[in-house]
Amino acid sequence: MFFVISGFLISTIIFKGMNERMSGTGESRPFSFIDFYSRRVRRIFPSLIFCLITFLVLGWFVLLPDEYSLFGKHTMGASAYVSNLLLWSEAGDYFQTASQTKPLLHLWSLGIEEQFYLIWPLVLFIAYKLNFNIFTLALVGALASFGFELRSVHDNPTAAFYSPFLRFWELMAGSLLAWLYKGEMFTGIANKVGPYLSAVLQRDSSKSDSVRLCGNILSVIGLALILTAVFALDNKDFPGYKALLPVMGAVLMIAAGKDAFLNRYLLSNRVMVWFGLISYPLYIWHWPFLSFAWIVGGEMPQLKVRIGCVVLAVIMSAVTYYFVEPKLRWGRYGGYKAAGLLSVMVVIGVAGYSIERHDGYTARIEDPDQPVIDSINKRFNDENQRCLKEIPDWNRLSYNGDLTKCLLQRSPGKNTIALIGDSHGGQLYAGLTLLTNEDEGVAAFVSGCSIPLIGLHSGADPAHLKIAPYRANTEHLMSEGFRYILSHSNIKKVVLGHHPACSWHNVVDTHNLNNHDFKSILRDGFSRTYEALTRAGKEIYILLDNPSYFNSYQKCKASAVRRPVGIPEFLSSKHTKICSVKKLERELLETIDNWSSIAHETAVGYKNIHFIDLSEDLCKNGICSMLDDRGNMLYRDPNHLSIKGSIYVGPFVMSKIRQ
Repeated sequence: MFFVISGFLISTIIFKGMNERMSGTGESRPFSFIDFYSRRVRRIFPSLIFCLITFLVLGWFVLLPDEYSLFGKHTMGASAYVSNLLLWSEAGDYFQTASQTKPLLHLWSLGIEEQFYLIWPLVLFIAYKLNFNIFTLALVGALASFGFELRSVHDNPTAAFYSPFLRFWELMAGSLLAWLYKGEMFTGIANKVGPYLSAVLQRDSSKSDSVRLCGNILSVIGLALILTAVFALDNKDFPGYKALLPVMGAVLMIAAGKDAFLNRYLLSNRVMVWFGLISYPLYIWHWPFLSFAWIVGGEMPQLKVRIGCVVLAVIMSAVTYYFVEPKLRWGRYGGYKAAGLLSVMVVIGVAGYSIERHDGYTARIEDPDQPVIDSINKRFNDENQRCLKEIPDWNRLSYNGDLTKCLLQRSPGKNTIALIGDSHGGQLYAGLTLLTNEDEGVAAFVSGCSIPLIGLHSGADPAHLKIAPYRANTEHLMSEGFRYILSHSNIKKVVLGHHPACSWHNVVDTHNLNNHDFKSILRDGFSRTYEALTRAGKEIYILLDNPSYFNSYQKCKASAVRRPVGIPEFLSSKHTKICSVKKLERELLETIDNWSSIAHETAVGYKNIHFIDLSEDLCKNGICSMLDDRGNMLYRDPNHLSIKGSIYVGPFVMSKIRQ
């Protein structure tokens, strides 16, 4: 609906201005690109700037560094009106947080709208110059966009949702309607069809107003389609065909005109009109309040909190509409105002970049461990660059994350311990490098969801590759890592780290493509890897994964981690007990046990194979916890240790390696 209304309104303005420009007649000013975009800036920017500044300040006081860093990243995207592209790029990122904890998530639709505003006027200008039929052009464009979306909604649902081209058909539906209205085609159609409808539906057709009758029918059908979309549709395979319901509903409601019964009495009453006036500011303000409440509470806020957030959003929307927008949107010096708003938005974008670049400004929170963490982060880049000299393509082919890089603590030839696998192996790097002696060093060969078994390729099925294309390279990168390890005699000890859920019934043996038995593939992979590393004289350490907390991480974080300022009791989480779970009830237990049992089974007869079970350090007396004894959070997300967590388990892991 939002897109249809936007497409209708903006196209009406453009069509009118273009006609004046081309004909040189009329009472209004002819279309000007500078004037058009100046008006767009003065219409769109004030509310968003006010909202972004408000929550940047609020976030400084209530968000944790990782939360504030992500908010800075999304602020940068929002300031450039590319939120949809940024969210699209995050799809398949298993380090990303839930959508409820992204306060600027809703701005994806504003991004698509603004991208349409950049392209559509230029297309229309060229079409007018070349004397193209505008209706035909818009219809072909809409059908092409819709056709590609229907294909993508199954093959690449994330693209179908966030891609501007695949959503432009919804805006063009409004544009087509604007063109029909411009030429008064709707009135002509209504006058022809109306008498027949009147004869069927009314007792005395001579008293009928054909246009109003058609409008009443269209508004009823349109509302019915919209209500069906609201109450009957789910998110599966959306937009696709399902989007036709709200889109056509909105088209029919607009086409019905202001005199249609529903439009006149339902949508034109004072309350609805007032909410229409503040609708854009309300769109901007509503989600950040709800999302911030979710973040600090760790779960869906209580009903009274949600109601309070909505009321607060309405108040801030009214303040924006009555006191912020008029000063900047209307009056003299429109060009200077637009330039000023653009400048402020650039500053906000730079601020967002700075917040992300500085990891959410960790100094806001007093933490005695922070200097050590900062020193680790500073040397990561140098150690990554050192490794890239050995394997230049690693960063390009791997997932771009701090836990999925190629790293060399010492210069080549001086590292004695190697970590290889996915991020669950990479998360140990920080803690181990703090414990190495001068004659020791750690090398890490880590790629997202990679299984550290020679010849095996995990997560490479088409469904996973659509949302996480980097998985196409996991087997190649693991081969490069093993090649380096096997060719360097200084590396004496090799730790294989893997999150078993990444390869759970989703792994291919590139050495035997005819083998489709999951457990058999794992056995062959383990046997092949054990044999190669043993022949090279390596000690092998199989990492048994840390507990995961997908169902309780956010609640624990909200209750246990101290924020920059105190959170009111009615907002804060009361789920401290949720930070722990019985060892035998921990999540993903089946995948870990399967990995462990096959690793042990195939290790029989080898004296150089050892096992490191992280649950021995993270679980005490049968209880696993996300917190250390001082109450510090050890996890960065539901299943990855933070640097503080890596430092915590580092002595345990190193003691096993040195035995």
